[in-house]
Amino acid sequence: MTLIGQFNNNVTRLNLLQKKPLFLHHTHRPAPGWYNRTKPLAGNAPFVHLLATDVAAMVVGGVVGAPNNAVIEQNNIDIYLDITSGKQAFFSNAPANELHAYQVNPGAALACQYLSWEDSCIVSMDLSNVGPPWMMSGPFNGCHFYVTQDTVTNQVRVHHANANKIGMSTDHNRPDLAEAYMDGLMAAAQGPNEVITHQMRKDDYLARIWDPIAGAKVESPVTLAYRNYKQGQGRTHVALHETMCLVFGIRTAVNTWNFFFHVAGVADYHRSGLRSNRQGYLKTVIPWQAI
Repeated sequence: MTLIGQFNNNVTRLNLLQKKPLFLHHTHRPAPGWYNRTKPLAGNAPFVHLLATDVAAMVVGGVVGAPNNAVIEQNNIDIYLDITSGKQAFFSNAPANELHAYQVNPGAALACQYLSWEDSCIVSMDLSNVGPPWMMSGPFNGCHFYVTQDTVTNQVRVHHANANKIGMSTDHNRPDLAEAYMDGLMAAAQGPNEVITHQMRKDDYLARIWDPIAGAKVESPVTLAYRNYKQGQGRTHVALHETMCLVFGIRTAVNTWNFFFHVAGVADYHRSGLRSNRQGYLKTVIPWQAI
């Protein structure tokens, strides 16, 4: 079955990938040299990595801000995707569908528009109506994904926001401000006629999220739902340690897109009878979810 068939077929989405998580290949993945990026809030200058002053400006007096250098515009590019089936030795030899990304088509791969990401920045890209009817971004391990549409031109833009340095103990150590920072980045990137039409946030896919009342990370609704699902299968000692997410879009008409995401996670659970227990096992957590 072709890649588009694997993704753009309701039966396939629910069955083929239900037990085999989709996992971005460790080496066959997009690289910075594949695309050009600029800083629109700083006069369309070429993007350079964040400076110490940029990082310092992210949180001032307990309030988040979006430094100019953290708001990036990416040129629209095509990459090429292919899927292979294999086992992940690092995750207890769990079977998985590996997603391979190439800058140049190796032969029979599918062209796809690609949105990159950058540490503690937001990267935005216009989706093309003449390019491939397909887009991808990721992986997501705590980032937000936003879609905007211009109310005058109907142009659709996609945005990948990251807040690594807000939460890291070596930088700001303020995980409680991560979501506010990413929303601040989105507000800085948003054009005057743009409205947000879709968004995927941390609690849509992460295993653990920040709880302001507890003052710590706690199990997310995703983890609780997964535990209930596995317990319904007779599994015990269910734990979901971490999750990773990929976002896709399918163009159905001019300036009209459907967006969805797939979540894989590292899980432990016990199985009854003589079947081996699972530990550090890569599993599908959310097969396909519309955004």
